[in-house]
Amino acid sequence: MIYQGQVRGGVVVLPPEIHLPDGTLVTVEPLPPKPSQPETCASSAPMRNGVPVFSRQGGATTVGMDLVNQLRD
Repeated sequence: MIYQGQVRGGVVVLPPEIHLPDGTLVTVEPLPPKPSQPETCASSAPMRNGVPVFSRQGGATTVGMDLVNQLRD
């Protein structure tokens, strides 16, 4: 079985649903970095709690799946 985690503070952190007993031998192989995403309107919008805030006045801002996926990742 292959699990993916992230390095935080020099420790590999696995998702909370994965439980490996202490002493389990593992192999760690870094994955290539994700390709950078092009700049979108979210980068120019003011942020609140890490989420872009769009004005309700003036022109309407369309929130598409590209923006939703970018915010999710």
